Amino acid sequence: MTPGQAIVTTSWDDGHPLDLRVAAVLASHGLRGTFYLPLRPVAGQVLSGAEMRELLRMGMEIGSHTVTHRVLTDLPDSAIDREMRDSRRALEDTLGAEVTSFCYPNGRFNSRVSRRAALAGYRVSRTTVDFHTSARFDPGRMPVSMHLFPHSRSAHCRHALRHRNWSGFWNWYGRLGGEMDPERSAGRMLDTVARRGGVFHLWGHSWEIEEHGLWPLFERLAARMDEAANAVPMTNGEVGYAAQS
Repeated sequence: MTPGQAIVTTSWDDGHPLDLRVAAVLASHGLRGTFYLPLRPVAGQVLSGAEMRELLRMGMEIGSHTVTHRVLTDLPDSAIDREMRDSRRALEDTLGAEVTSFCYPNGRFNSRVSRRAALAGYRVSRTTVDFHTSARFDPGRMPVSMHLFPHSRSAHCRHALRHRNWSGFWNWYGRLGGEMDPERSAGRMLDTVARRGGVFHLWGHSWEIEEHGLWPLFERLAARMDEAANAVPMTNGEVGYAAQS
């Protein structure tokens, strides 16, 4: 990654069929996304093999979200390895393509789980540690900029405390003034990335967008990301590779 380079990326969890609608919005704005799929349905449905391959044809990336979406920090190493290994193998067999990106179910991870992910062959493992835009990060603990969801102020505080995300909390509370509107937060972070370089990373769930009527907001954010000056759209895997180069 060259100094001062601006990058935009997105990621989407749980593999709901509405992911295809998310991908269509992204593609219409020249954006890229990584879609993290569990093998078993989490939100009632999961993408079929044909739908996964359609995402690839649209320029998106498929990543692993384990087999059963269990919280990995609660499991022994052998069970963690099965969740990571079996998911990756099944996805690669379905797609006929390498799967090297991973997302921790429920955002729960620790150093032990991160090590298992690296041993399973994942080059980048995405977290839900938010309000980060730095171009440099640990690929085993890839942070995000914001969740496409109208969180409460207390939810942001609890999340920062859970992950000891003091730098992200400062970015939100100190630099963004504790901004609660996701559109304004995104705009300010995108302006910073466009001006100074770094990574703006939007993540969410397609089923959550539907449940909460967030499609108009998502369309506006996608347009704003498309308009970010000199920003290069990448998948999570591409961002992870660039961050290490």
